Amino acid sequence: MAEEPPECPRCGHLDLAAVLGADYERKAARRRRRGLTLLLVCCAVLLPWIGYLAANLPVRYESRQWRAAWVGFDVALLCALAATAWYGWRRRQLLVPWAQAAAVLLLCDAWFDVLLSWGTRDLRAALLTALLLELPLAALLLVRVRGILRTVLRIYWHLARLPGEPPPLHRARLLVDPSPPGRSGPDRGTLDA
Repeated sequence: MAEEPPECPRCGHLDLAAVLGADYERKAARRRRRGLTLLLVCCAVLLPWIGYLAANLPVRYESRQWRAAWVGFDVALLCALAATAWYGWRRRQLLVPWAQAAAVLLLCDAWFDVLLSWGTRDLRAALLTALLLELPLAALLLVRVRGILRTVLRIYWHLARLPGEPPPLHRARLLVDPSPPGRSGPDRGTLDA
């Protein structure tokens, strides 16, 4: 018989400190702060960069590496799709990030194919490929990822013996967030409705 997960002395739910180590909460909070700071700095730098590009990039540009860029992109897409298939076949959690990466690459491929063929005889083929292949496949991958994440959340919810139904994904805390349900603040999410 499987051993019951330990309970948190503060809230009575799953004790992540017992599972992940006593200093996990402190380390997780530090990693979270660093990660959020890095993302905010990237956003702050990207805004003026976008303005600079919009004002200074030429309307036309000829590249000697055009073929290498597109072949390399399609190799990356192939790798992402193959890894998604492999981890799906093996029923492994790594399916989730690979499927998300493949979906993003498919969306980028559709965007650039359509935009770069605008005003040329290739536009019709680019639109058909985007509408019939790339966008539906990206949507399918993202819907599957959402379903997997919902299932994992429901399993966690059951194992942690939390009351009621789990919240929708956009309101659910990361499962590795060590704060108890209901605790909120700048460093904590909340599961309360």
